[in-house]
Order: sequence, then structure tokens, then C-alpha cells
Amino acid sequence: MRTSAIHALALALGLTSGLAPGLAAADVEPEAEPAVEPAVHTHEQADVLRTIGGSIDHRSYANDWLVAPPGWNLGGEMRFITADHALSGEPIDMTDMAILRLRTRWTATRRIELSGTVDLLAKQLDTTDEPIPQGGSIAAKIATSRTVAIGTSVSGGPILGGGGYWGSAGTGAIHRSHIERFIAFQVGGGALATAVEEDRMERRWQADALLSSELVFHTPRGEWAMWAGVEMAFPVVHADTIDPSSRLDVTLGTVFAAVRDWDLYAEFTIRDRGNTTMPETVLPIADGGFDQRQLVVGITRRFTPARGATRWALSQAGE
Repeated sequence: MRTSAIHALALALGLTSGLAPGLAAADVEPEAEPAVEPAVHTHEQADVLRTIGGSIDHRSYANDWLVAPPGWNLGGEMRFITADHALSGEPIDMTDMAILRLRTRWTATRRIELSGTVDLLAKQLDTTDEPIPQGGSIAAKIATSRTVAIGTSVSGGPILGGGGYWGSAGTGAIHRSHIERFIAFQVGGGALATAVEEDRMERRWQADALLSSELVFHTPRGEWAMWAGVEMAFPVVHADTIDPSSRLDVTLGTVFAAVRDWDLYAEFTIRDRGNTTMPETVLPIADGGFDQRQLVVGITRRFTPARGATRWALSQAGE
């Protein structure tokens, strides 16, 4: 696709207005050296459809809600990253790289929810020297009915190796329906646009179509849930300097939500993000920029109005 058409689409998505520092400059310095451009795969991409934003409410799997009851919560999780090959070519073992993700969420009404995340690099390879802050996101979600929600999110952060930033914006819709009382099926669809700005290099970006599906099992009263799902991304338009391919993520997760104000959860995800031997298909981002496996362990503290407090989760959903 011609560069002018790509820039026009970027303007329509609002990316050139500045999702992250440095994304507003569109000129290419004439003295820039030719370089192989990595594809634009953002670390928040795997979460866009599952959450319609950057912060998953894991109790929603046990409660069958798309927007939580009024209140707010705070949480944190550790993401242990492993890979056969890092961008440098060396393998990443279980304790070589980990990201601490801090979460918050606020629900004003039963239909409107705001959330945000901050990522901190808790552990990295001995051969690297990356900054501790690794980006963040903000998101909004609106439930149009008990089974459908729509929303949007923006995220951004630094690239590995320094010298640049990435930013993304996504929007989508989710529908959840019941197969049985304790089995739910969730499908989603949406779009994600991502831009990358590096020193002395031309801005690169792409826009993807996203599809996701999940099968959820939970106890009748919402004390526990388990889910399995896939998410696919299909490049629609992209810069001439990158070569993105279709991608597939697979996730298996569980949550214990029997305690009124606390959620304990764990997830295992396999992320498909190109081939490190082909630099044009990967991106230097710690969380999801290349093929990797993630084990997530987290906890959430919930704060709800006194009238909404209850011992068992599903009694809230029925109020």
C-alpha cells in the first residue's frame, strides 16, 4: 500500500496525534541509515478482545458479568516469560524475565467501567539493561446488555534497546451466552492499530482485525472458574517496511473467587509473534513482541459499596 494511504489511515485512527512520546513527528531524517524494520506486534494485543481494554476482571469468568458491580479494585500479577529464542538469540528460562503488572478498575454504574495498568520489568536477562517502566494502558467498557459489551483502549511504552516508543489503540465488542448453567461461550471481534517510532527511522504501523473465542466453566455460585480460549489477528494494512503475518494466541486460565473481596488467578498463554530469525516479523517489546510463553499469577483486592458486599459472587450478579 502507498505511504500516503497508510498515513491517511493512521490519521483517521488518531495515531499521529500522539499515543506515545515521539509519535507526532512524521518526517524522516535524510541521513538515516537503511535498516530492517521489525513488525509491529504490541504487548497489549492479546488482551484487547478478552477485556476490551488493558485490564482483565478475572472474577467476571466466575460471575458471568461483562461489567462488574459498582465499586473499584486494585491488583497485581507477575508474568513469567519464557522463549526458545530472545531477540538476541539466547533462550529465556523460567526466572530470566518477569513483568510486574499493576491493575486498577472503577465501575461507576453497572454499565460503565474504567480500567488501567502499569507494567514494570521485575527481572530481565543478564545481558540486557532495560528501563524498569515498560508502559501501560487505559481502557473504557460499556455494557449494552447483559450479554454484549463494547469498549476501547489505548496503550504505549518504550521499545527494548531504547531509542523509541510504541503506541496502540483498539476497539471491539464481546458477546457471552450460556450453553448450560455452568458453561458459557464468549466470542469477540474488533480492530487494533499500532505505531512505532524509533530514532532516525521512519514511523511504522499496522492495523489488524481481531477475532477471539473462549469457553468458560464455573461453579453455579461463582466460587471458581476455568477458561480456555484462542485469539487470532489478521493484518489488514501496514507500512511497506514491515512484513506482519496472521497470529494465534492460546490461553488457559483459572480463578478462585469464593472470598468476598479477594480474587486469586493464574493463566498460561502461548503467544505467536513471528520469527526472531526474521527481524521484519518481530518487535523489540518485552511482553509479546516475539514468540513466547507466559505464566501469570495474580491477586486482586475488591472494594464494593456495603449494599453490594456479599459472600458469594453470583448473588451480586442477580441483584
